[in-house]
Amino acid sequence: MGEDSHLKINAAVGDVPSINPRLRRPKRPAVNVEALAQGILAGEDRALAQGITLVESTLQKDHLLKVQLLERLLPSTGKAFRLGISGVPGVGKSTFLEHYGLHLLKNDPTAKLAVLAIDPSSTRSGGSILGDKTRMVALGQHERAFIRPTASGGTLGGVARATKEASLLAEAAGYTHILIETVGVGQSETAVSQLVDCFLFLAMPGTGDELQGIKKGIMEMADLIAINKSEGEQRPRAERSAAEIRRALQLFSGAPFDWVPPVLLVSALQSEGFEAVDEALDRFERHSRAQGWWEEKRSQQNLYWFEHQWREGLWEWAQSGP
Repeated sequence: MGEDSHLKINAAVGDVPSINPRLRRPKRPAVNVEALAQGILAGEDRALAQGITLVESTLQKDHLLKVQLLERLLPSTGKAFRLGISGVPGVGKSTFLEHYGLHLLKNDPTAKLAVLAIDPSSTRSGGSILGDKTRMVALGQHERAFIRPTASGGTLGGVARATKEASLLAEAAGYTHILIETVGVGQSETAVSQLVDCFLFLAMPGTGDELQGIKKGIMEMADLIAINKSEGEQRPRAERSAAEIRRALQLFSGAPFDWVPPVLLVSALQSEGFEAVDEALDRFERHSRAQGWWEEKRSQQNLYWFEHQWREGLWEWAQSGP
């Protein structure tokens, strides 16, 4: 092909700077809010994924669509059990989520599980690996499971900017259990407690987490504590760590509804201790509902996020002009 032919091709495609001169960037189709809402309410995972992408968007043109979608779906939310899971990096949060999720789906044929996994974003490039789904292959292939990794986007507190809205969309789609896996950064990771009904903190045996319990931080927010990797030779060390954590918890004033967080030993890799987790979660729900704290906590969370959205909106408004 001669030079004249190349010029003709470039002219025909509008001099698109690309390896393939015929390749054009596809345009995102216009969003039909009503059709998208109907798809989510029908339990379509594709529609749910598109809806979460919309509520995560920071584009000004998507703001009104996002509000319309949430208003349309809000009456169908509020029926799911929301569980937050946090812990130091390497404690096995993804492994716990996959094996416990499969355990939950196996023992409850009516359960539908949505996992919202938050990945840390780079402070330099802003990018994120979003690799949690690749570590939960078996759960991701289950017909009653939905996994959505999301970049934290620099948001503090271990959750992403739109995790609250994403959980509402998953509830509207009929998911009965919403599991939120936080970034896993340590003591400051408490924002997830404003998103969930129950906050599970994962610890490892012999890593000093029992001493961290003395601090006024993440462990004070926990409703349930599980020491992972407690199988085999690690069992005696895990039992000692559990005893230290229980002693440390005595220094706290306790939950508003007189609840002492149980400390359990589990092995996510071996799927051990999950029955005890089931029993503790069920006991927590029954106790908090009986004390009237279940609805009170959700009301306080709604107020927290209302104020949070006001601050976000004011900041975005201030940035939009000179």
